[in-house]
Amino acid sequence: MGKTEGPLAMLDVLVVEDHVDLAEEVVSYLRARGMTVRAADSGRTMDQAIAERRPDVILLDLGLPEEDGVSIARRLAAGVRPGDPGFGVVVITARGRVEDRILGLNAGADIYLVKPLDMRELEAAIGAVVRRRGGGAPLAARPWRLETSRWRLLTPGGTAVSLSDVEVRLLTPFFDAPESVIERRVLADRLAVDDRGIDLLVHRLRRKVESEAGEILPLRTLRSRGYAFAAPVAP
Repeated sequence: MGKTEGPLAMLDVLVVEDHVDLAEEVVSYLRARGMTVRAADSGRTMDQAIAERRPDVILLDLGLPEEDGVSIARRLAAGVRPGDPGFGVVVITARGRVEDRILGLNAGADIYLVKPLDMRELEAAIGAVVRRRGGGAPLAARPWRLETSRWRLLTPGGTAVSLSDVEVRLLTPFFDAPESVIERRVLADRLAVDDRGIDLLVHRLRRKVESEAGEILPLRTLRSRGYAFAAPVAP
């Protein structure tokens, strides 16, 4: 596993996670990728770490002792001064419900990742947050757009990703009913494929968006329920 090249290798990342094993895994991986990484296990120790040195990105668990992650995210967002782009915040949590993701995004998180984590996805999410912050606005404030007539998906960063007919039909329910969970069988019936076919389509679409736009498609898998689009969308 080689080190990350370019601006990511210069990043200062603060991991706020009280699960020691996971925190160590994340810290170890990101350090191996060339980033400067520290860990904190609560809002209080996070504040101390920020006072010592301001991080570029904060990886924030929601289920923390003393002060929960949603409260911390709101506090971080409220403390931003005019002209200050603030902290890039990636929420990492076991809370997979749509309501929890909406709560986290509205609290000021840029991206919401559900455990168990894929370290490669986490690294890509950090890169996406850095690029968004370079533009001065958090990802949560910028909607995704689906242009069915032009067969393309517009990302928050402004990249147009061309879609196939089946990819348009896969995404349409999430844009027709924002903040809803779309059951797996509904998608399977709509696309005339089985469950494995749905998983494969979603996997390929995620890789396409990441490859072409450098952004994480926030189409999340909810075990035993289906899928949900965990980011704002525009009609």
